[in-house]
Amino acid sequence: MNAPLPTAADHARWQAERIAALTRPDGWLTLVGLFWLEEGDHAVGSAGACEIHLPSGPERLGTLRLHEGAAEWRPLSGEAQILQSDAAGEPTIVRDGSLSFLVIERDGRLAVRVRDNEAEARRGFAGIASFPFDPAWCLDARWDGNRVHFEIAGQPCSLGPRKPTGETWQFVFADATSGGETYGGGRFLFMPALRGPTFHLDFNRAINPPCVFTPYATCPLPKPENRLGVAVTAGEKSV
Repeated sequence: MNAPLPTAADHARWQAERIAALTRPDGWLTLVGLFWLEEGDHAVGSAGACEIHLPSGPERLGTLRLHEGAAEWRPLSGEAQILQSDAAGEPTIVRDGSLSFLVIERDGRLAVRVRDNEAEARRGFAGIASFPFDPAWCLDARWDGNRVHFEIAGQPCSLGPRKPTGETWQFVFADATSGGETYGGGRFLFMPALRGPTFHLDFNRAINPPCVFTPYATCPLPKPENRLGVAVTAGEKSV
């Protein structure tokens, strides 16, 4: 196995790190807008006529121009600059007070994602309901080069990772609790990249996708082959 079974103390530390990441000043709880871009100019500001509408700040902050796949930011005060999207690694972030925005790329399209570190969702965050930690949900699993295989209550199950590259793998899955005790769009499970054919798959760390916390996130849905017919009563519950 890759590592020893986690303890309750290990899980408590992981939960604290999860909440810290979610509530940080640029975390998912700060999202307040998502605007898909078309070719041409887009006014940015708090005025109602602005195509990229900010919840506060100047009525007009500047103009974002999309031309031949490049997003150029033209502020009313300051120099114009090309904004790198998140597809290029670290995106360019434009800031104004508590607000910031950046360009994201999804399925070949560009969009502007707006954040406010004073957003009500962040200031009023009250935590996430979860199933109690249970080491029995840290399952023995094996990797066949395509999918991970394991058993739940004696029933054979398997999951395929999403983009199995890098140091961390992501599994997007649904189960018999989805749409009831847990989010109907499924949950995420992250784990270190596999170093051998057998390992532990810890469903205590199944988390809600960002779109549970904000309507301005873009989240993948579980593929049909990643929909388990059994109940995974571990990890985070619906918010």
